[in-house]
Amino acid sequence: MLDAPKAVCAAIGAIFILAALAPAAAQAGSHGAALNQRERSLLSVVNEVRGNHGLRPLKVDPALARAARSYTATMIRTDVFTHGDMFGRLLESGARGPMYGENLAWGTGPYATARRVVSGWLASPGHRANLLRPGWDRIGLGALEGNFLGYPGATVVTADFAGR
Repeated sequence: MLDAPKAVCAAIGAIFILAALAPAAAQAGSHGAALNQRERSLLSVVNEVRGNHGLRPLKVDPALARAARSYTATMIRTDVFTHGDMFGRLLESGARGPMYGENLAWGTGPYATARRVVSGWLASPGHRANLLRPGWDRIGLGALEGNFLGYPGATVVTADFAGR
């Protein structure tokens, strides 16, 4: 198991946890998760970037989407920007692995657009590794706006990845 660095970047944090044979939790429902506009934009840019690197697009996983959106709401509510127990959250949500990764971001104004968020991830080695991991096949996105760390109208993002 790889542990994430202890220091979290001021605007973006990444974690990459591998679980060789993580228990398969309850299967997600057969219906796709409804994405808000910010999440649809992020998914589009993420899949565009993956395609530009010869990787297959990611499909939205309802369990990962619920976990990502719930965690984003928690970060906004508590005014805390950290991964916390990402592995535990994903297993509790019913997400299937066996491997998981997570990218976080937040910003305001032009720093909150999907392109800026993904560009920031690409500029950071840990985030880039998560975003461009060939074994991922599923993603869950949580992108919500709120007052965060003293900034009104901030967009906070959680991207949870799963696959091999």
